[in-house]
Amino acid sequence: MINRTVPFTCLVLILILAGFLRAWDLNENPPEIFPDEVFTYLSAKSFFEDGRIRGQRLPVYGFTSYLSASVLGDGPLGIRMPAVLFGLASIILVYFLAKELFGDAASALFAAFFMAIIPWQIHYSRVGWEAASFLPFLLLSVYLFIYGINRERKSFLIATFGMFALTFYTYAMAPLYSLLLLSCLLAIHRRYFFRERKVLMTGLIVFLILSAPFIWVLATEPVIFKRASIISTFAYGIDSESLSVFGTNYIKHLSPDFLFTRGDPNLRHGGGTGVIYWAMLPLLAAGIAYSAATAGRRNVFYFLLFWLAVFPLAAALTNDGIPHATRSLAGAPVLCLLSGRGVSGLVRTAAARAGRKFVPYILYAVVVIILLVPLYGFSKMYYVTYPVKSAPDWEYGRKKLLSGIGMLGGGFKRVCAQKVRYFGNRPFIEYYLPGSELEFINNLDDPECSLGGSIIVQRYRLQKYWNSRLVGVIKLPDGKIVYYVFTIE
Repeated sequence: MINRTVPFTCLVLILILAGFLRAWDLNENPPEIFPDEVFTYLSAKSFFEDGRIRGQRLPVYGFTSYLSASVLGDGPLGIRMPAVLFGLASIILVYFLAKELFGDAASALFAAFFMAIIPWQIHYSRVGWEAASFLPFLLLSVYLFIYGINRERKSFLIATFGMFALTFYTYAMAPLYSLLLLSCLLAIHRRYFFRERKVLMTGLIVFLILSAPFIWVLATEPVIFKRASIISTFAYGIDSESLSVFGTNYIKHLSPDFLFTRGDPNLRHGGGTGVIYWAMLPLLAAGIAYSAATAGRRNVFYFLLFWLAVFPLAAALTNDGIPHATRSLAGAPVLCLLSGRGVSGLVRTAAARAGRKFVPYILYAVVVIILLVPLYGFSKMYYVTYPVKSAPDWEYGRKKLLSGIGMLGGGFKRVCAQKVRYFGNRPFIEYYLPGSELEFINNLDDPECSLGGSIIVQRYRLQKYWNSRLVGVIKLPDGKIVYYVFTIE
């Protein structure tokens, strides 16, 4: 009973910590809801309420954000809450996957603990992007496969093919990782499937049926992945130059600069810190060593090594914003799994040499304390400094601007802006100003903007039109003015 109670209690405590780190100040941090978050929600809202597909978004996160918004409102909290829940689900799945892979509770608990506290996972469990739904589906797919193999449960193995297919509907880069990990698992366990061909054939049929809608849309509406083809490293063919770029991009995601120091330079993709902590480096190395040396679990080592090798691929295959924490997000679980294995291996080795029963508990506590130190530093930065520092990256001020325009009252016919993104997108405007009859013109030189009844939005103080009057300004959290609002009565 004790052996079962202690891991369960520890897992609950980990989830409580993780929930706090993910839900704290979610409405205000990140400091502005980003257009991608809004459009993913609006796409699902259009589908559920009007029966129309708008925006060509993958469905999983959008559907869950719509359900969440119906309960919590369509503000940042409602749209982002599914990311929190997906993040917590990832932690639980890493715990159970680690138990299947390594066979001990300590590895599983520390893998879950690392998933709970690393900057990479904290940030992507707070933003309402499609990528937030990716890891739970991928992890559940892998878990079902390993569980089915370990226990020779055919129904689980067939189900895993379906889960790998459903992962396609979470995030643009998901098909790559889904296919890679499934192929690796099939290759490692090929002897089983040579013997159980019926399981393999049934699984493949399930996979094809569930992935068929995705493949159909991909074939008939390639615009969904148009940007991916534009930013591809090999957009202009495979030659020595593009191969060199690919190699450089790949290495950058394994560099200390990305992993431990600065991470992704785009502040929408993180807090400007490493995606994991320096304290995890020796644990990660130990995890690789112990996995390689564990007798009877060599297949586990091969699989984790493959996962570790392929996680930078999606980012390396693009030449846009490198290193890219979103496109390489598949690396977060494997780094935590190996680090968790490293903690367990090192503590067991030390305890065996010490020969005392209480030594493991002391060492586990020491590891937790050591990791809480950088977590404190990250938290202080992320929840205090980051909302101010990252505001321009999140295009802060749009909500205040549009709500301010809505408060100006009637009598105005149009809003003219100086190249403000998405001012010409009616569904986007409707999200902030439902029912508004204002005409939005994203061009200050339009002749209509000089007429009475115009609201003028500028990024500079000097009046565009002599008959306009300054009525307000929109400031960033650091006090810098980002928008000047004028009216022409």
